[in-house]
Amino acid sequence: MRLKFLTLLSGLALLLSAASARADLAFFLTPAVQSDVGSNEVVFTATLINASLTDNLFLNNIQFDFIDEAADHLTADTNVFFTNVPGILLPFEAYSDIVFAIEINPATPPGQYFGIVTLQGGTNIFAATNLASPIFEVSLPPAALGIALSGTNPVLSWASPPGGFGLQRNCDLTTTNWLTVTNTPTVTNGQNQVILPPSGGSQFYRLKYP
Repeated sequence: MRLKFLTLLSGLALLLSAASARADLAFFLTPAVQSDVGSNEVVFTATLINASLTDNLFLNNIQFDFIDEAADHLTADTNVFFTNVPGILLPFEAYSDIVFAIEINPATPPGQYFGIVTLQGGTNIFAATNLASPIFEVSLPPAALGIALSGTNPVLSWASPPGGFGLQRNCDLTTTNWLTVTNTPTVTNGQNQVILPPSGGSQFYRLKYP
């Protein structure tokens, strides 16, 4: 009888130990898709909830996996996580704010790019359990061409990123004689800009990709 009692106590102790070691994190990206042009970095916000009613949850690390072409154009800014996200969530505590940022190569073509973000941690500062791994998306729509005047000079501008667009001109829309504008654009505040001399007649401009 005593042996059965001790066995029961040992089993109960193991059960309680396993329960206390379990880490539960709810991770909701708000939103999971960031659509942006003209910026080399997009910031993702999220709500993080420690779903445990008894244990502190340590958020120790963040990792990224970029899917297909995203690996060629996107990089993770992990400093944003360590700067903004608290290292510990108390039982049933929530955090809602910036969680991570993604840097975009200015030459990235328009399209949809996907990745997986994983938060690691657990019930102590050394834990490295994968707690949650939502999918995120960076969407880059095609650039739109804008035109303004600087004195008498036309200034043409379009967002960067996305990249890969070429500026073309034509003096007669009834023809297909589109010529590439060879002026090298300068990038100012996330915008490609080309300043052209005044023309003596009508000129039409477009962006061509690729």
